Amino acid sequence: MRRGPAGYAGSVLLAAVLATAGCTGGGGGPEGGPPRAPGAQSGQSPAPTSALDADPAKAPRDPAAARTLIDDVIADPGLFGPEAVAATPYESDPGLFSVLGDDCVWRQEPLPGDVLATLSRHFEVPPAAGKGTARLVAVVTVHRTAAQADWENAGMLEEMLRCPEQQLGGGERLTDLISSASYYGDSENRYADDVLRESGDHRGAGTAPAPYAWMQMRLGQVTVSVSVRAGRGYDAAEAQDLGRDAGVRMLRRVADALGRDGTGGKSGQDAGPSGDEGAPGNGAAGNGTEENSTEGNGR
Repeated sequence: MRRGPAGYAGSVLLAAVLATAGCTGGGGGPEGGPPRAPGAQSGQSPAPTSALDADPAKAPRDPAAARTLIDDVIADPGLFGPEAVAATPYESDPGLFSVLGDDCVWRQEPLPGDVLATLSRHFEVPPAAGKGTARLVAVVTVHRTAAQADWENAGMLEEMLRCPEQQLGGGERLTDLISSASYYGDSENRYADDVLRESGDHRGAGTAPAPYAWMQMRLGQVTVSVSVRAGRGYDAAEAQDLGRDAGVRMLRRVADALGRDGTGGKSGQDAGPSGDEGAPGNGAAGNGTEENSTEGNGR
């Protein structure tokens, strides 16, 4: 997800969100300041500043290397379970990135300069046992630097408050959105540098509301996200569960690909809350869309 330049009011709002969520941006912009870290008490060794014990030699530095990493870590249908299938189209245009405008309407634009590569894949869980079709989107984005990826997440927090209702394409919209965020070391987050969650309802033209859930996690310069637009018969928890485990598995692949050998990519004292591959016990949130021109970031 991408934002245009924020005015003074937007900057004040962003500062308030970051203070409330315990999440701060990298200095005054994408290039400014160090990554966020929990404060260490006087006399103690500093806490790790990231969930990833990164090997600098493995960091993608050009679009080709970033695309190779994405191909290695992004979900396929099996990551969502035996019922999931590839949707049509399966992959988004890798040259486009989604933007939420000041009018809270989603659009697509060319990749910004701080993004090396991005890719979205679309999936469906067909109707079964009284439930309608669930639509899912997995997204991996590789920024040039961790600070730039960090700044993108900070901007997302502003959007979450600024646009509690968002317009997609094809008469579809997201409503009643609520959000949360935690950085490494906060709220039992020991598995990602940042975790963003959003949930609410999605509404199509002339259809009843159904649960929407979105989750994005960051390790260094890489963000992974999974979004779910559930069908009829799903409740909010089921929508979150559809995306959560797949998102964490992608994150683990990122850690394995970019971490130092022998560490599993882990810099903290534990790999995260109990669950599948360090899956967070506190759920996910989000949405994905395909035909509504917002597939560039999976929301």
